Amino acid sequence: MTLDVLLKDKQIAAIVCNQFGDTGKGKFVDLLAQWADVIVRGTGGANAGHTIEVGDLSIITHLIPAGILYDKEGKVNMLGNGMAIDLSALTKELDMLDRAGVTYNNLMISKDAHVVFDYHILEDKLENQSLSNGGIGSTGRGIGPCYADKTARRGITIEMLLGDRDKLLKQLDKNVKRVANLFPGAIPDVSAYLDKLLTDLQPHLDRINPFIKDTDKELKNFISQGKKILLEGAQGLGLSIEYGTYPYVTSSDCSIRGLAYGVGLSPEDVDITFGIVKYPFMTRVGGGPFPSELGGVASENYCAGGTEHDMFYEAKTFLDMSIDLDEIRRLQKTRTIDAEAALEKYKSDTVKFIKENRTRVLELANSSDPFFQGIGIRLAAYEYGATTSRPRRTGWTDAVMASYAVSINGPHFILTKADCLDGVDEFKINYGYEDASGTVHTDFNRSPGFLESMQPVFSIYEGCGNISDAKDFSDFPPDLLRSFREFEQFTKGNILVVSTGPKRDQYVVKDA
Repeated sequence: MTLDVLLKDKQIAAIVCNQFGDTGKGKFVDLLAQWADVIVRGTGGANAGHTIEVGDLSIITHLIPAGILYDKEGKVNMLGNGMAIDLSALTKELDMLDRAGVTYNNLMISKDAHVVFDYHILEDKLENQSLSNGGIGSTGRGIGPCYADKTARRGITIEMLLGDRDKLLKQLDKNVKRVANLFPGAIPDVSAYLDKLLTDLQPHLDRINPFIKDTDKELKNFISQGKKILLEGAQGLGLSIEYGTYPYVTSSDCSIRGLAYGVGLSPEDVDITFGIVKYPFMTRVGGGPFPSELGGVASENYCAGGTEHDMFYEAKTFLDMSIDLDEIRRLQKTRTIDAEAALEKYKSDTVKFIKENRTRVLELANSSDPFFQGIGIRLAAYEYGATTSRPRRTGWTDAVMASYAVSINGPHFILTKADCLDGVDEFKINYGYEDASGTVHTDFNRSPGFLESMQPVFSIYEGCGNISDAKDFSDFPPDLLRSFREFEQFTKGNILVVSTGPKRDQYVVKDA
């Protein structure tokens, strides 16, 4: 059975993440883009990312929808009004697509999307929301300050860049002076800073100008024409400003509600929403509560080191890979095309080395020490930032959180990454939170104070083995199927699809 069966008689579908992001949305956006005529993203900015693998081609996008691979077929990809767009980052993605031979003739960029400026990025970095400084673990890409300006009604949309020049200059002058006053010495000459900002911005604006549209109007026209629409979510529900573990969240609403509003629709317009769940392990990046984390606080503190404990470090430290970390650190600080190309070569070589040393990886993944087990699972599943190679915190899938996700994003699950645990002896699923008095709580409370004080209550299952060749649910091991049934019963959700590998055709759809 294929995904087309699930989409029969549907016009508008959506893909969102039910956890903390990095769950494999890109693969399924790519798959469903074959069905869709229009693919739309509605929230976030360059702080999110998708990796799509088709044959030998691996494309990483941060702003442009994953459906861009189907541009040659006439499919439309839209950046919606709810996004925060760094024009420099966007044109870099266009350059990347050019190098990969991927066209973007049918790209549409909302005139109403807000613009991330250099002063937003400067403010983000100067606020120092790094974990080591006691912050939430901001990406430093200016997304939070941009959305703050939007809410405070001092933000600047793409349309405003093309409108009244005097009004634009006055607002930019106010915004730059505000940041300069917040951080004395950061912008010593406001006038010179503003001149450079506008000079640097113009070529990026010229580049995207042909794609700027009233996407709200365009999308409604497509719907009235009977076109099939796919909404592409960013990040995950646990990071939603409205429904996540506040304040350890992003600055937009990553739920189906925020996604719909971010493209000019209402949630009721969506015919079916697929919630991605990484299973039987999950990950989180940055600070914030994670009750089922392998290694607990020790893991959180370790991962807070960022690039200090990245993929290169772990391959060298735990697998004895011969690699020059000093050279890698130098390249990571050098923002040039040549440096990025060299880093990509290092990444490719490191992933290859990890694959070749699977036996040693599994020794870690089967460790009796949860901290080292988490490192092993991270290596086994390549759980590192797509761009930064920073380590993602790993833990067992939290069914309590998944149950909460059902109440917001709906009951339809797509499970991903189980194939990565081939060779892991057993896995666990969290079905409750135990407090200091021994009371077990089975309702999700997104308060960090509550979650950080809880201990997970696990059910244990036999390892799922190699599922990469599965063609039907009956091909899965008995204990994996038992875990599926118990997960569905607890969450009141419905597992529709299970991914069996990273490639486009590696998935199994459950029979009706």
